[in-house]
Parts: sequence; structure tokens; C-alpha cells
Amino acid sequence: MAHPRSTRALSLLAFALVTPALVAGCGGAGDAKKPAAKSPTQVMQTAKKHFDDASSVHIALSTDSTPSSGNGVLGATGDVTHDPAFKGDVKVVLSGLTATVPITSTGGKVYAKLPLQTKYSVIKPSEYGAPDPADFVDPDNGLSALLTKLEGLKKEGQTRSGGTILTNYSGTLPGAAVKEIIPSAVAKESYATRVGIDESGNATTVKITGPFFSGSDDVTYDVKFTQYGAGVKITTPES
Repeated sequence: MAHPRSTRALSLLAFALVTPALVAGCGGAGDAKKPAAKSPTQVMQTAKKHFDDASSVHIALSTDSTPSSGNGVLGATGDVTHDPAFKGDVKVVLSGLTATVPITSTGGKVYAKLPLQTKYSVIKPSEYGAPDPADFVDPDNGLSALLTKLEGLKKEGQTRSGGTILTNYSGTLPGAAVKEIIPSAVAKESYATRVGIDESGNATTVKITGPFFSGSDDVTYDVKFTQYGAGVKITTPES
């Protein structure tokens, strides 16, 4: 028969050996290492991919400023798809007169219902100081490309937009990149830019500030992205 002291010693030894394994095995999910936080550059790369992969995105571009002379784009609201295509309204100022024009761009042509017209006709946007809005989805030079062309990118604080919490990032954009979206931008200038990223990693707000109108102070354009992946279908309008 084993001596009681020997039995007690063996039990203590077994407990000492087994306990660390039990503790390790019982660790909850909270004990696991959290994934490393993404760098600002990686955040923008992810946001760009989300935009590029979405079947459609609703965009709203606007500014509260107007040029004192010449032509310019004051805003655009509508849906873009990767056909590429756009359908919505573009607000422009032409020689001091402001007009909001229904636009559909698809199949490489831009159709506009110009003021005093009841039907769509094919136009050249450059003649109105505007871009082809279907080019907004160009992965190399469109809206999503701005996200990965930011220089001096850094993470800012968080803000709330309605019920959404946004993490903000700031940097500067080269004028040549901005000019692809807003033709009145100056290619040689730099534009202070702030981007809001939601909890899904989508870019939802872009604020671009700099010289857009000759003889004016810096102007700010606000761009909002919503309704990612809504599957909007855009067809050629009747003309």
C-alpha cells in the first residue's frame, strides 16, 4: 500500500502539470491576439477596392461657391456603374448662368436634356467645362483613384455622420488627379483633402479644398458615396 504522503505528493505533482494546460485551453476569444491595425495607406486601398467592386454607387458632389467668370461644375448627383455609366443631374455654371442638367452617360456617349429642350441629345461635356461623369468610375483616374493618390496621409479622429461613425484621414491630392474629376482644378496645385471611412471600410465622404475658380479664394468640394452595391441599371435614354 502506498504511503499517504507519497500519494499526496503525486497528486500535487499531477495538478501542477495539468493546470497550465487547462488554463491555456479555457482561454476565451478575447485572449487571442487582435489583428494588427491597418495603416492609413491600407485603409485607402481597401476603400478603393470596395468602390471598384461595387455594382453601383450613388454619388453626390457639391460646392457652395460659384466662379466670378467662365464655366465650371458646381455639382453632380446620380448613380455610377462600372459599365461604365452614369445617370443623374449635373449642375454647371455657363457664363454666369447656372443650370442643372439631366445627364445619362453610357456606351461612350453623353446624353443631356439641355435647358428648353424636351428630349436628350448627345453632347461633348468638355464644351461645358464638365467631365464625362461615367469616367468617375475609372479605377486609374476616377473617384476611387483619389483615395490612393493622397500624399502625406495620416489618421485623424472620429466623427459621427447621422448614425454612422466615421474615421477621418487627411492628406493632399495632386492637382492633376483632382482635375480628372473637376476640370477647373489647377494641375500644378495641391489640394487639402479629408476622407471619412465608415465601419465597413467604405469611403463615404471626401472633402477637397483648393483653387478651383480663377480670381477666387480656395473652394471646397464635398463628395459623398452611398448605396454601395445597389445594382442600379443604366440604359440609353430616348432622344
